[in-house]
Amino acid sequence: MTPPSEKLAGSLDALRFLQERGVVAVRAADLPRLHRERLVRHGFLLPVMKGWYVAGSPDRRAGDSTGWYASFWRFCAGYLRARFDEAWCLSPEQSLMLHAGNGTVPEQLLVRAPQGRNRVTPLLHGTSLLEVRAAMPAAGDIVGLDGMPAEAPAGVLPLSRAVPESEGRCEAGGKFLRASSAGDVIRFLEQHLQVSRSETGHRGGFVGFAPPVLPGDEDGRGALRSGFRAAGTAPDP
Repeated sequence: MTPPSEKLAGSLDALRFLQERGVVAVRAADLPRLHRERLVRHGFLLPVMKGWYVAGSPDRRAGDSTGWYASFWRFCAGYLRARFDEAWCLSPEQSLMLHAGNGTVPEQLLVRAPQGRNRVTPLLHGTSLLEVRAAMPAAGDIVGLDGMPAEAPAGVLPLSRAVPESEGRCEAGGKFLRASSAGDVIRFLEQHLQVSRSETGHRGGFVGFAPPVLPGDEDGRGALRSGFRAAGTAPDP
């Protein structure tokens, strides 16, 4: 009879094989039932939802969320790709936060997908996933950020007002502008001005806006000024 320690070692080898392939969101079908049940029993595999697991540590304390938060983004990416292939992306608000360099795990991750179920899926430690059935942006308007498909810069700035102030809307917007290229900001301004003209019947203006000097682009302010002039509005000096 095989000793229990050898059985566990065999199950850990099966899990290690998945991890070496970059698998974080483990499906029930990825492991034989006996391996899966043994790993769960010993704390090496944590159930996230029916049929889905994430690797755990047997010596973690009850309520310790460190491992889950470290795996959150990759688990969600793996789960959503298994569900929707590449036909999904982050919400504009979440895209804005990632563009600004804010990778804080949200209490609820909002994604949109044409085959979404308009349903909230509870995850671990009070987090959840809300998938909304909605059309995707054009392929050219989606960029990869830390393994997550996010809306491109020009698509998220017009909707940044939806980010609550408590979540650092102004900070996120400022970081985004400093990290963006002059071309991205000019495209945003062009879109904004077009909306402004259609709604008000006259040229829009950005009173009190001073174009930032972009990192590594000392000519960025000049490029933005040119964009303002082409759009028919004058930025602050």
